[in-house]
Order: sequence, then C-alpha cells, then structure tokens
Amino acid sequence: MTNLAGKIALVTGASSGLGAHIARVLAERGATVIGAARRPDRVPRDGDRIVPLALDITDRAAVREAVPRVAEELGWPEVLVNNAGAGAVLPALEHTDADWDDALAVNLTGAWTVSTVVADGLRRLGRPGSIVNVASAAALQPVADTAAYGTSKAALVHLTRQLALEWAPLGIRVNAICPGHFPTELNADFLADDRFRDRITRRVPLGRLGRLDDLTGLVLLLASDASAYLTGAVIPLDGGLSLRS
Repeated sequence: MTNLAGKIALVTGASSGLGAHIARVLAERGATVIGAARRPDRVPRDGDRIVPLALDITDRAAVREAVPRVAEELGWPEVLVNNAGAGAVLPALEHTDADWDDALAVNLTGAWTVSTVVADGLRRLGRPGSIVNVASAAALQPVADTAAYGTSKAALVHLTRQLALEWAPLGIRVNAICPGHFPTELNADFLADDRFRDRITRRVPLGRLGRLDDLTGLVLLLASDASAYLTGAVIPLDGGLSLRS
C-alpha cells in the first residue's frame, strides 16, 4: 500500500538533509519527485525520478508560477512534503528582526503558500492528495534558544490541523511529523561538539539521535494510500524525547 507508482510528489527543501532523503525515498517507491530548493544543483538525482526545481518558497509569486509550470510537464502533485526549514539558534533577546521574519517566512508562510497552491489545483482537478508537514519536536515543547524556530513550527502544527479539517471534504489529507534531533546541515556545528551531542543524546529515551532511515517508514505511510483514513495527525519522531517534561 506504500507503492507510489504513477504519483507526482513535490518536496521542498530537497537539496540536503531530511528533504534530500525524503525525495529519494519517494522516488524509490515509484513517485516522480519534484525536488524544490534554493540550490537545485544539490537536489539528488535518481534517473528521471527526481526533477530539480529552483524555488524560493518565501517568494509567493514564484511559487504560484513555478508549480503550475512544472505540473504542465510532469503532472499535478498529489503528494506534497513541506520540508524546507530555517531558524536561528540564539537566546530570544539576541534574535534579530530578520531572524524572526526568516523563520516564519520559511517554516510557516512558505508552507502555507505551497500547500494552498497544490490544494487548489487538486480541487480543480477533483483529485485527492496528501500533504506532509515536517514540523519539529520544538513545536511540542519549548527548547532553549529556538524562539522563532519553535514558534513557527508550533504554528505549522496548528495549520496542519486547520487545513486537515477544511480540506477533508476534498479528499486532501494533511498530517505532520515532528522530528527530534536528526543530524543535518543546520545543526552540524552544534553536534560536532561531543559534550553537547552527548548531553542531547542522554535526554532521548531511546538513547540515540535520529537517523535518516528512521524517517522512511513514517513518510511512506503518510504520503501513500496506506494512511487513507488518517488526517490531522501530529506525530513525534524523536525517540521519546517529547515524553519528557
């Protein structure tokens, strides 16, 4: 039931980390994947299965032009993974206006823009679809030095539920994943500090950081017909970290 053959998927932030892995996973299960990123040259290739798309999701006009344009060639996306993310790691009083604005523009407004464009196309075509929002464990509990990032991801969680409610009659499901500590480009500098890495790891009940393969099953579940009766779910993927108060 997780076979995605014949489906078109759009993955934002597909040039590295979680997004690049998600693009590969969907392609391996048969989807044609549009890998959207500011750095399209870094989007992974899998023959003709992954097609890079230069896109800044904070540019609303660009999103509204690019998605229909690429869909004319490949088909309208039935699966959307809102993975693009940004956020400064600083004490709240050291956040600049730009830090705050950038986090909300990418993590919340960008996801909103891409989601509404994709959903509007599905509505016009009369097709069902699945939207997967990549939020964060920081959306579920406050995490020091992530005021803008955590707040924007918490808002994305609420948006997930809101859109799931409104779009269910259209057959468009909307769910969210809340990853915990996964090594990515964004946190590489912090995790390179062995003491910091060990301190984080000790807090995770399963006793380790996340690995990219830990995403695979959940992403396939939510993207595919295997979760046809699941919408509005917000699922921690954090080794049990969110169980701690």
